[in-house]
Formats: sequence, structure tokens, C-alpha cells
Amino acid sequence: MGANLISAGTRTEFRDVLSSHVLREIRDIFTAGEFEPNLQYRPDVTGERRTLVEQYFANIDLANPQHVKRLLTVFEELIFRLGNASEWESAQHNQQTINTLLGRMQRDGFKFEDERFTSPKLTRIAVSTPLLIALTEESISEHVEKANAKIEVGDAAGAIASAYTLVEGFLKEIYGTVKGIPFKDTEGDIRTLYGAVAECLNLSPKEQSLETYLKAILQGSISQIGGLYELANRASDRHARKYNPAPHHAKLAVNVAFTLCEFVLSSYHYQQQKQLKKATA
Repeated sequence: MGANLISAGTRTEFRDVLSSHVLREIRDIFTAGEFEPNLQYRPDVTGERRTLVEQYFANIDLANPQHVKRLLTVFEELIFRLGNASEWESAQHNQQTINTLLGRMQRDGFKFEDERFTSPKLTRIAVSTPLLIALTEESISEHVEKANAKIEVGDAAGAIASAYTLVEGFLKEIYGTVKGIPFKDTEGDIRTLYGAVAECLNLSPKEQSLETYLKAILQGSISQIGGLYELANRASDRHARKYNPAPHHAKLAVNVAFTLCEFVLSSYHYQQQKQLKKATA
């Protein structure tokens, strides 16, 4: 077990601010990082709100870079909500709170730019952990069903975040399997990930052996990846939202994720069979 990446003092400060929100808001904020509370945990605190916050933290490994990156998304969502108070007095008080939280994070080595936290200590050690998404059609369908379930209950932003997570996890798993090494988080987002996987599976539109019409379709896949990336950054629970997405936008994101993953999986199996035939020829 490594050292905690966020200091105890900073965690306490965020816990106190989170506990000042109502239960529904606490759940919504932690959903930004796709965390679930450990309801079996009984912390030595008083009050439902404080208890719920501690139950969420009980499921967070603060020495795990992947968990910390998701927790940063929770912190970003909290600061976004604090900064968008409608009443003048609340806004003034909240700005003081924001300044305190950002000051704490800065002391821990985190910068806050464009409403997102970054830190060199994360990029130095954060290497993709075993995932995430099994390389099967059943696994893809299972994740898509969960995302669609979020749309059904009105959680369009959560569904978009799930679609992004599916694509990210699936591409990392494909890359790691083909190359025999994990894909480092420092090497980019899903756009870079898809480019790396496309190169591994001969899916680049620059591939000379491909027909022109196939190149056009593959170029379209790159555009879809770029669109999903932008949508997830602006209208999902991955970061502080710029706007609330409509259900049909979430449905589009989920369908794009499903199509891309199915296509990449089929291409992966095709390349496997191709290599097997060469080896046994």
C-alpha cells in the first residue's frame, strides 16, 4: 500500500463541506466519480449526512491513482456547485470556502485549471490498472444496458459518463492485450487511445491497403470518438457540467460507444484469426 495522495487535512476540509449538503446532493456529487457508498460501514460520527460521506470515503483507496483521479472529479463537481450559488450571501460565503479548498489542494501539489484538478505526481505514477472491461460481446452489452438504465431514470449525464468509461476501459484492455503492456494514463484520453488501438489493428484510415469507402468509415469513427470525448467533458458526470444533456443525446453517446466497441472487438478477433492462420500455414 502506497502513501495517500491527498493529505488528511485536505480530506477533512472536503468532508466538512460535503457534509453541509443534503443527502441527495451528496449522492449526486459522488456520482460524478462513479463511487458507491459502503453501507455496511458504521463510522464513529453523528448525523446522516456525515455518515453517508464517510461511507463513500470508505470505498476510496487514497493510495490508488485511479481512485484519486475519480475523487478529483467529485471535488470538481463540489466546487462547481459552490461557485454557482444563486443568492449573493451564499455566493460570497461559498467563494471563501472554494478559496480554502483550492488552497488546501495546492499545498498537496494539485493545480486547478479550466475547472479541473491536475498534478504531476499523478502522471508520474498513474498506470492503467487491470480493467475494467472484459473483451466479450456480453460484457459490452452489460455495460450498455446499465447506461440505458440510467437514461430510463432521467440520469442522462450519468449515462454519458458510463458510455465514455466503457469506451475508455475497452480500448485500454484491447491495447494491453495486443501490445502486452498496459496503456499509460499519461499517454492521453480516448482519442489518443483509439488512435493507438487503430494502429495495432490496422484500422487507421491512412492504411494503404484499405478501400476508399472503408477509409471514410474509419475516419468517421475517429470523429465519433472526438465527439464522445467532448460531450463527456461538457455534459456528463465525469467533470463539472457545462450544460444538462437531453436524453436523446445520452442515447446517441451510448449507441456510439456500443458500435465502436463491437467494431473494435470484431477487428481484434479478425486479427487474431489472421495471425493464427499464418502461424499454422
